[in-house]
Amino acid sequence: MVKPRIMAVVPARGGSKGLPGKNARPLLGKPLIAWTLEAAKASRHIDQIVVSTDDDAIAQAAADAGFPPPFRRPTHLAGDTSSVVDATIHAMETLGGAWDYVVLLQPTSPLRLTSDIDAVIERCIEADAPAVVTVSSLPKPRNFLCTIGPSGTLDRFDADFGGEVMMLNGAVYIIRASALLEERKFTPRGTLAFTTPFERAWDIDSLYDFAACEALAPKILANEPAFLNAVRR
Repeated sequence: MVKPRIMAVVPARGGSKGLPGKNARPLLGKPLIAWTLEAAKASRHIDQIVVSTDDDAIAQAAADAGFPPPFRRPTHLAGDTSSVVDATIHAMETLGGAWDYVVLLQPTSPLRLTSDIDAVIERCIEADAPAVVTVSSLPKPRNFLCTIGPSGTLDRFDADFGGEVMMLNGAVYIIRASALLEERKFTPRGTLAFTTPFERAWDIDSLYDFAACEALAPKILANEPAFLNAVRR
């Protein structure tokens, strides 16, 4: 079997309303983006890692980690409403080459492990799936979920999905390059879910997320059983 060619794209724009400059912000002494780059570098399957950014500080942080961006992301692909799909396709087309799969690794998920990345890649290839995305358990059981009606009434969430309700956690996406170019989304028909532990799926969007992640990260990365058993559902 010929080894598939796999590109990893790390999208890291400079603008962020929730936490400006977060992708270059130090987390436990390293820029946020460096955590993702180091995890990707250790992968057994990724052939090339590409950082897509429009920001000088992020570009420098990536270069310091060993991955200088080969291009700058255009302004029209780096706004608040810009699509990460469009930025990823821009990276593929700008870099060129023939790729079988594209892995999306967002720097806002710093606690994913290399083993998570490789397991998702292997699942996609072995199952011959068009795509695989990581999911994790809800922070609360689904019977805590609700909707609020137009008049302010509380409606409990009681839909029966026939299985456990999970959430996309954004830690790892892998998709066939041809499927991404054709469907322009990371979850085409036939996408498989891959469960990763809740605590490793931390997604940083705000200063609160960052501070909580920084406080919890030492225990999570040390794989402390007592702590992990307390946070896992």
